[in-house]
Amino acid sequence: MTHELSAPENNMEVYVAEEINDRAFDETANRELEPAYFYHRDPGYRPWLIASAPKKPTPYEEILAMMARHLNSAVMASRIVLVFSIIIALDFILPKTLHEVKITGYDRSPSGTYQMELSDGSVINVSKKAMRKLKGKSLTVSRSIFFSVPYRLTDRENNSASVDISIYGNFIFGPLVLLLTSLVGVLHRKGVELRFNLGVASTVLALLNIAFLHVHKF
Repeated sequence: MTHELSAPENNMEVYVAEEINDRAFDETANRELEPAYFYHRDPGYRPWLIASAPKKPTPYEEILAMMARHLNSAVMASRIVLVFSIIIALDFILPKTLHEVKITGYDRSPSGTYQMELSDGSVINVSKKAMRKLKGKSLTVSRSIFFSVPYRLTDRENNSASVDISIYGNFIFGPLVLLLTSLVGVLHRKGVELRFNLGVASTVLALLNIAFLHVHKF
């Protein structure tokens, strides 16, 4: 009889022990999941409710933000420069105009070339090689149709010499690079940094080509 009564009591003790262990485990797990905060004198202090300060952007992120703000202006600059480069290409391709002039004087440039002063008031910088080919004072100057850039000189004896010191001579790389850069700046649709840099590069190259249009005078 005693043995029969002790069995339920043992089961009850096991059940109570398991219940105590489960509650202890739950309390321990809850303490581990709760954030640990240091003691504060203010009972209303809730550090987990304080909004975190905004992250300060890096210098690179600030530059990208500036590029994004002015991206439309950079793309517009690429478009304008593209039109300018097309005009230069047409000026080079279209038939040239002929101008009858006389040589009124010569001057030596700092680089050792000859500055030919003409009767129409213009100045053309020619090399020593071109000077040897031409004879006499009367010349026919072949100029581009839009920017009036001298392209070829011909004397009365049909001796001709090209004007190498010009945008369509030794500096022909300028218009080619200008056309390529502005074209990529207009057609490229992705990437803020690249499109902005292409717009800036196109503007700088356009200014450089404007100088090349007058290089034959110096």
